[in-house]
Amino acid sequence: MTHNIPAGPELLTPAADSTVPTGDLVMSWSPVTQTIKGAAVTIVSYQLIVEIDETRPHVMGKLGLSMYLPASVTSIALPKGFLEPGTSYKWEVLAIEESGNQTLSTGEFKTE
Repeated sequence: MTHNIPAGPELLTPAADSTVPTGDLVMSWSPVTQTIKGAAVTIVSYQLIVEIDETRPHVMGKLGLSMYLPASVTSIALPKGFLEPGTSYKWEVLAIEESGNQTLSTGEFKTE
């Protein structure tokens, strides 16, 4: 067990509190290369979570997606048809370092 806590990824797109079209949205973030104290860190993967910011009847939890991505991936297009018009979303990216420590960054956006 280490105390190498990665810095949180900088969320790039969509911009915080922006309104985006429902098609062809690319989620992106900056690569994490340092700990919260500025030391070098080795990231082994990122986890992307995108959720509708509301509870839906007959759905356990929130409607959304979660995926683990290799450390070399810092952007990904959402599947076509995933985003609903006029809907608020929250998203998170977790940076996971080689001993399992992780830090997340969160953002919000809406669709047209």
